[in-house]
Amino acid sequence: MEAAWVFGRSAERLRLERRAMDGVDTLFITVGSDPPRRLAFKDEAALGRFQRDMEQLLVHTGWTLLVFEPERRTGRDRRLFPRLHERRRWWTG
Repeated sequence: MEAAWVFGRSAERLRLERRAMDGVDTLFITVGSDPPRRLAFKDEAALGRFQRDMEQLLVHTGWTLLVFEPERRTGRDRRLFPRLHERRRWWTG
């Protein structure tokens, strides 16, 4: 499955994209409009460890996750549906 994470800091954008290319687990890193950098890993676990460490570094240096693709939620957004009752927990006072 291909997946992408987009991080932002001020006007900067950084995209991490996982792809399986010719049976090789690959991570593409794109910063702004620069051409993507491609890193190949021996297996998906190694890619996952690298990506986890990179995401931690990004968050600690001020980057924020903006988008995850593909959108995996299905159905209607419950937050937009009106409630029938004002209080969620009618038994609390």
